[in-house]
Amino acid sequence: MADHDLELDVLRELLGHTGALTSLAGNPDTFQAAFAAFRAEDPSAFQAALKRAELLPLCHRVCYWLRIKECVLLCLDLCGPPKAIDGVPDPRLLLDGIVRMTSDEKAVQALADAVHKRDNAAFHGILQKFKLEPLCHLVCYWVCSVRYRLICEWICGGGRTKLPELWSELRDAGHALGGLLNKPDAFKAAIAASNANDPDKLGAVIRDAGLFAQCHWICEWFCSWRCALVCLTLIRPFPFVAIEPAAQAREALDFARAILPIATNPATLLKLSAAVGAADAQGFGAIVKEFKLERFVIQLCHWVCAVRCRFFCRLVCPPIYYHPWFTHVGDFGIVADIDPGTGLTNKVQAGHGGPNFGFFGNLSLYGFCPKRDPAHPAEQMAYRFLFQPAGAANPTPITGGFVSEVLVGSRYALWNGSLVPQTVRIRGTGVTSPTPPTPVPGMPTPPDHYIVPDPQGWVTVDADAFDDAFSGYLMGFASQNGIPVGPPNPGVAAGLAVPAANQKNGTDCAIIFQATRVATIAAVNGGSPPDYTNSLAKARINNWAEVSLLDILQFHVVGGTPCSPLTTDLDIEYTVDHELIAAWGVTMSTAAPGVALTNAPPAVPVAPSTGSNTARGGFGVHHENISTWPTCSYTITLSTRRRLTTGLTDDPSKPQTKTFCIGLRKKP
Repeated sequence: MADHDLELDVLRELLGHTGALTSLAGNPDTFQAAFAAFRAEDPSAFQAALKRAELLPLCHRVCYWLRIKECVLLCLDLCGPPKAIDGVPDPRLLLDGIVRMTSDEKAVQALADAVHKRDNAAFHGILQKFKLEPLCHLVCYWVCSVRYRLICEWICGGGRTKLPELWSELRDAGHALGGLLNKPDAFKAAIAASNANDPDKLGAVIRDAGLFAQCHWICEWFCSWRCALVCLTLIRPFPFVAIEPAAQAREALDFARAILPIATNPATLLKLSAAVGAADAQGFGAIVKEFKLERFVIQLCHWVCAVRCRFFCRLVCPPIYYHPWFTHVGDFGIVADIDPGTGLTNKVQAGHGGPNFGFFGNLSLYGFCPKRDPAHPAEQMAYRFLFQPAGAANPTPITGGFVSEVLVGSRYALWNGSLVPQTVRIRGTGVTSPTPPTPVPGMPTPPDHYIVPDPQGWVTVDADAFDDAFSGYLMGFASQNGIPVGPPNPGVAAGLAVPAANQKNGTDCAIIFQATRVATIAAVNGGSPPDYTNSLAKARINNWAEVSLLDILQFHVVGGTPCSPLTTDLDIEYTVDHELIAAWGVTMSTAAPGVALTNAPPAVPVAPSTGSNTARGGFGVHHENISTWPTCSYTITLSTRRRLTTGLTDDPSKPQTKTFCIGLRKKP
């Protein structure tokens, strides 16, 4: 959203506040009842007062104005008159003290209690312990911003069943802030973005630091920090007017009435907002004097600044429910179900996989990408996936031959004069299907709509897709076309161990998701960061076939052939090798009654059998004395199964067979 749009949104909200206050302030008794209910944290009484003023639908708007006003009053009670600050305090020192204070459970509980009781001495005692007393107003505005946000969510029926504990919310917010503080480069960049009033840059810094889920806490602190500093600067030319506790309710009503005239001149209100946003003391002071608002200068500044912050943080922290994400490979969550150290799965999901399974074949990459950027609602979104094997200098876009077909969702299509559902699939060959679909005589429903990623792998989210997003399998990765695949070529015959030099191993591979506005694709292709990204840092992919060798010694000794009948001895030669072998074994089937292999591999061989079992399989020669076995046909089977999954299906068991017969024996 451009700055112009931000300014208009702020203006509309400020006018909305004054519109609601016109009705509320027109009835002093109702105003005082609402103010008292707000302070008492009483939802029923607060909503009853608004209902009398026919303002209940505007509950959140009225509460927002009251919380800003009350925050000013609270911090005057706890910190006293605002004092001029020489220079800009070091934000790192302030945040370090806040993080230490909120990580101390006893201290943060005492802090919340002091705020609730408006206990000046207790509040200063805690700040002194953490060397924050000189920054009292900066700390207080942050704490009260958190407190009154919770109260408004509670008393306006935001879905909460009880008022959350302030200390718990401060602890969680402090933990989020600590995550940013522990990343010095990100913290420095975030401060610069905040100081520049650049929501896009601040949002990008928070996302790149992996803190998007904590974005609202981080932006809330930046806003309290900025508003406290700006307002301490803008009010400096004006004398401080003390407000006694007993007069605070009346003073709140007076302030509500005092700002109503400015609402009759939206151009002036727009200038006031811009002056606060730019910390323009001259422009701010001129409007204060014109409307004789010197008595309310602190409240005025914080009111405008808080509303600006609300819309600023909407840009910084788009609704989390519309955040683009890569979440699963098949049924396996990339965070909870895949070990970050090994890249192997750690559990069974939906009946397949299990501990220590790798991946192979066509991988269905699941996620979510909205049609429009939640931070820039007018701009269309696109996404892509890239893969980067360990050791590769750069990631490779999944496009062309690297794409396996997936069902991504459905869309509306105009067909025979009606809008009907149309299946949407992604594949790597051909061209993207036309919109609307080309008519086919006699076909009652449209053919499937295919999207082909562009040469850099980008897929634009279809504007006609259901649910305002693509949500499901966003891409298929034909890993066998990007990660080594083929026969294992062990270089040995059945019965012998595969030399280490000939053993084939899988590849650690990162799978990277990027989502960005269509207008920024060229910049991202050139190396700029996308609007959103996350990744599976390591997936162990192994597309090599297993070594599965089976033979019968008697078939290839001197004079022997696969058609030679056996009489007294059977020697089964076997070799199994794979990095991720799940199961293997030698079995025999026959119509002859009462005959079975004894101690068949992978059981530990017993002489005269020889062999060895390994973590990768096994090898050896299994001997059977068949001199008493009946004349019949016998089939030896070597079955192998790799510990691999596509995320949706597991590697099946594969048999190798050899058949022999025992012919008629000569009688002695």
